[in-house]
Amino acid sequence: MHFFLAPITFIRHYIYMIKRNQDDPRYEIDYSKKVFVYKNLHKDCWSIKQDGLVKAHTEEVRMWDCAFQVNARGRQKVLDEQRKNVHAGIKGYIDNDQQVPSGIEVTYNPYKYDSFVDKATESPIYSSLFTTLTKNKVIAV
Repeated sequence: MHFFLAPITFIRHYIYMIKRNQDDPRYEIDYSKKVFVYKNLHKDCWSIKQDGLVKAHTEEVRMWDCAFQVNARGRQKVLDEQRKNVHAGIKGYIDNDQQVPSGIEVTYNPYKYDSFVDKATESPIYSSLFTTLTKNKVIAV
């Protein structure tokens, strides 16, 4: 497996995305298609999945036209087994815009909620126009 660092301009500075299998064209991200981004607990980063393949890992990514998705069966499995698995994430398009509007902080805990929620009010969040995922926060607009 080959990895390399590819600079991508986000938030007025460079964010480095670790692309997987750079020699294989199947692992190139198609920016005209939606991606599914989820928190990778083993690598402590965000994994970017498209067309059934994890194509990259990054510490920060900005997206637009986002849907916050929780798979109910996957969540139930977490509750039954008391062991986390990949069952929730954000689907949308990767955005290279440098402007970061302020918004609300979003969180998800399968033991407390059945959807993503506004961290301050705990009201459900299902979609957002823009979302910024950083190492420790998810901000939705």
